Amino acid sequence: MHNLVAMIRRSALSGPFATAFVTRFGSAVLGFLTLLAASRLLSTYEYGVYVFLFSIGSGVGLVAVLGQHNLLLKHYRMDGASAAANGVLVRHNLVWLGLALALLLGTGSVLILAERSLPDPYDRLHLAFAFAAVFAVSEYLQNFFRIHRRFALALLPREIIWRGGCAVMLYLGSLAGVLYGATEAMELVLALFIAATAFQLVHLVRLHGADIRPGRPGAAPAEQGAERTAWRSQSLFFTANNGLHALSLYLETVIIGAVLGMEEAAFYFVALRYATLLLLPVAAIDTVGLPMIAARIQAADWPGVQRLVARLSFASFLISVAGALAMLVVGPYALALFKPDFVAHIDVLSVLCLSSVVGAFFGPGVSLLMIGGGERFLLVSNAVLFGAYGLLLCGLADILGMLGVAVASLVVTLSYNLVVVFWVRQRWGVDNMATAILRPSTGAAGGLVPRHAAG
Repeated sequence: MHNLVAMIRRSALSGPFATAFVTRFGSAVLGFLTLLAASRLLSTYEYGVYVFLFSIGSGVGLVAVLGQHNLLLKHYRMDGASAAANGVLVRHNLVWLGLALALLLGTGSVLILAERSLPDPYDRLHLAFAFAAVFAVSEYLQNFFRIHRRFALALLPREIIWRGGCAVMLYLGSLAGVLYGATEAMELVLALFIAATAFQLVHLVRLHGADIRPGRPGAAPAEQGAERTAWRSQSLFFTANNGLHALSLYLETVIIGAVLGMEEAAFYFVALRYATLLLLPVAAIDTVGLPMIAARIQAADWPGVQRLVARLSFASFLISVAGALAMLVVGPYALALFKPDFVAHIDVLSVLCLSSVVGAFFGPGVSLLMIGGGERFLLVSNAVLFGAYGLLLCGLADILGMLGVAVASLVVTLSYNLVVVFWVRQRWGVDNMATAILRPSTGAAGGLVPRHAAG
């Protein structure tokens, strides 16, 4: 931890790290304020519907970005000689995003017509698809400005302005007498989300407007040749992997809402958000650290990759453990803020927190795999894992209810990360676990030599 702090201080990254940490933690606090406002202003059932629609929209949005944010992180170059290639890449990204948005909005339009015959809450699914469309664009823009190290522009619009503004909008809607349930809550949240994302989009156009306008100069050869074919292939793998990742994040809440009830979904969503607080160090460190790691991978600086990854993983793990210990003390009071009967399920929160600590222990391993050419391996591994996960989830949920769902989540998190550790070690000889900090003298894990450069 001391070495990591010293490295940051010596570099020009102290400001970006501070911005990332403050923004990520501020985002979590503001997100909870919005959840708290919704839980107080809506009935338990309508609050459950709200988180049900929000979960579906967020999950579909992660898939609908079609891996373009991963592709951007992998191939975008910040050197002056790559301006033309970067423009081609951004145009490729936006074409794919445009297709995704057309599909989402078209699906939403069909749902509006079909919802008359659907029971509640499925007659409100068009709101989830509209939210997904905005979420996909926002996810891409966040990664675009992260690469440019404009962290305030990457994070503030969505993580601070939108999340904080949602709580204000919900209270104003209640005071104005227009907040009747989950439908109006989603509409207010969506309107503010569109405004925040449009602000970022304007800045993207300022940087790459010449590359994306219809009458631009002729495309670079890469746009027509083998490189574009490779991008297409990688995009498909990224999309499939993001789909499985979205399932791991939101499947439990959606299944609980559909099978056990909206009241149970309301609790599980809150508990999951509390547990996710423990992963904020990972998110904040990744925000700044991943572009640094990507630059070292591009330069084939494997000892540098190992040192940086070990420090990031160790720092993330230490902070998450401290957070888990604190959650054991404040957890019952935190749950009671939303609904007093939530406290009865403190065991579910404890298991979810343990799952977050496990994820933090492995640091940026998943991101390393995604930007290093392991998308095919991850897809096959995830397909096998999620097949077993589905059976485990159904079996434990039937026996233990929500606690069984949390235990299944813990098992799949551990299994998923162990698979990633295997690939990263075999590919690059890099150990992404927090314990790698105990071997500072080795340039790569176990003295292994990287077999391939990042593709």
